[in-house]
Amino acid sequence: MLTTLSEQDGGNMDAHFERVLAHSTRPEADSPRKRRADGERENGGSSKRSRGAGASLSREKIAEMLAQADASAVEDLDARALKSMAHALDKAIRKNALMRGKYADDPTKFMDSEVQLDEELSKWKAVAASPALYTELLALDVVPKLLGLFTHENLDIRLDVIHLLADLTDVDEDPTALPPTTALAEHLVTHEFLPLLVKTLEDLDRDTPKDAQVSVDGDGEQDPNSAGVFHALQSLENLVDLLPSASVTLCQKTEIFALLLRLTAPKREFTANKLYASEILSILLQADRQNRQRFLEKQSSKSEPRLDRLLQALAPFRKRDPRDEDEEEFVENLLNAICSLLMERDGQDQFRRLEGLELMLRCMKDRKQYVFSGALRVLDHAVMNHPRNCERIVEIGGLKTVFPVFMGKKSAKKKPAERAKEVENVTSVLASLCLWLENDAPHDVHARFHAKFMESDMEKMDRLVDLFVKYHERVAAAARGDQDEDDEEDDEDERYLRRLDAGLFVLQRIAMVLAHLSELSKKLRAYVLVKCHERNVDVDAVSQVLQEQLVMLSAEATEQEEQKQEEDVNEDEQTRRRASEKQRARLTTLVGVFDEKEASVGPTGEENGEAPEASTE
Repeated sequence: MLTTLSEQDGGNMDAHFERVLAHSTRPEADSPRKRRADGERENGGSSKRSRGAGASLSREKIAEMLAQADASAVEDLDARALKSMAHALDKAIRKNALMRGKYADDPTKFMDSEVQLDEELSKWKAVAASPALYTELLALDVVPKLLGLFTHENLDIRLDVIHLLADLTDVDEDPTALPPTTALAEHLVTHEFLPLLVKTLEDLDRDTPKDAQVSVDGDGEQDPNSAGVFHALQSLENLVDLLPSASVTLCQKTEIFALLLRLTAPKREFTANKLYASEILSILLQADRQNRQRFLEKQSSKSEPRLDRLLQALAPFRKRDPRDEDEEEFVENLLNAICSLLMERDGQDQFRRLEGLELMLRCMKDRKQYVFSGALRVLDHAVMNHPRNCERIVEIGGLKTVFPVFMGKKSAKKKPAERAKEVENVTSVLASLCLWLENDAPHDVHARFHAKFMESDMEKMDRLVDLFVKYHERVAAAARGDQDEDDEEDDEDERYLRRLDAGLFVLQRIAMVLAHLSELSKKLRAYVLVKCHERNVDVDAVSQVLQEQLVMLSAEATEQEEQKQEEDVNEDEQTRRRASEKQRARLTTLVGVFDEKEASVGPTGEENGEAPEASTE
């Protein structure tokens, strides 16, 4: 290893590495990834250690000289030059392997060949600025040579290759760079780069001293292993961006989830690598259903469920806010990952068994906490189309947390966009409870939930009507705007999207809750009629919103049935279809709730018309 060399020879190597360090730390031009650039600054832009050599020139001067040299090199690069570089690299690899094998016990004998190999590798960084040459790079079979260096005994060589591949697979804003970079990514995946990279990541992380991990703000000693982890994660992100299907290969053929969960563990010091690992985890779980299923797979009886470890990473933020924007991004990545997992039925089941519902409710205790809105979003995903989770929310006293959010208490100081998102999530939760809580559910959860709307002079019914009027006017205004513009180029989908932006989703949820409660109790129905009259809103508007939603759901169901009639339908798909069928059946019933507008005040005591008793929760 280089660190065993004599003082004199080590000085020469130090000078070389100081030059490479300066070369790597020059500013990246027009980088499309701000956070990645921040990580480069954190890790010094290089995997090399700074050993204090080469002090005769300032680092700024060295960087300037090398930048000028690189600019000239890029201009001179062509297929012929690339062929010469490939030959020189192959020669350097062979010579270094020969010298290492021949003089394994005497590093001074193979030091020169190692320096030469490092220099040849550094030349290839200029190729990253010319993706048009990637076709020639692949034809010269350079990729297998680079991947072969992942097993090199010298850590600096391995880190050079990792950094180089991260640069080569980084797509800039030039659209012409995408096809050749994608071809390179496909070539890397074909040559089993992903398992090799994850194994290298594991080794680097294991060998990284805990006290040498550089924090996001740049404090602490720069560590080459930490820089290597960053660039390896960068390569993973690049490949998944270029080849979405590669995410499935990555998750199925490697232990990437175990590694990412280890990097994001709560006991870890917060670093750029911890942040980056959370981002990669979120990307993978959003990318494909197979990835989510792999994450949720049961492991050995002695190992913790992966979802439990993810919840543990989030748990510290129930008591404290993130310290800065980077830590806020970390929290958002964890929340996004959890929401992705809750798209799966097994994910919802595990979430309940692991007391994820209880954790989210604790995160929502203080509405000033940063994690509050994210926890509400997770709660919405957890109860969606899941009767047992809906029941569990009521059983553990979650209504005491959910309804104050619905009433908008303590939200006046929040930004309008934040308040609107809270309304969207909490009305979605209420709609799920209305749809899935059965009258014969255990622990009287059905009655306990509906009794909440009778409390405090029906203030929650007032809130429902107020929200319906507000969002109905917004959506109607968006529709009128479309008519005024009369833009023939706008298709129906674009007009629908504008109505969604105006709050159509929330309007549909509110309409469903209003109709559901009105069907449950004639007293509540009469109250809705009176309040709509006071607000100059025709109650037929509620039915019209529901009718439109029913038509759209029916059309979607028909389209999905036609697409999948010859495909195997798995259990999760069957569950989704049953949920869609129930929602359509429920909407069909609720559309006619306000057909007869005569309202009788007070509970009737009739079947399906008796008002629930006020809740004591």
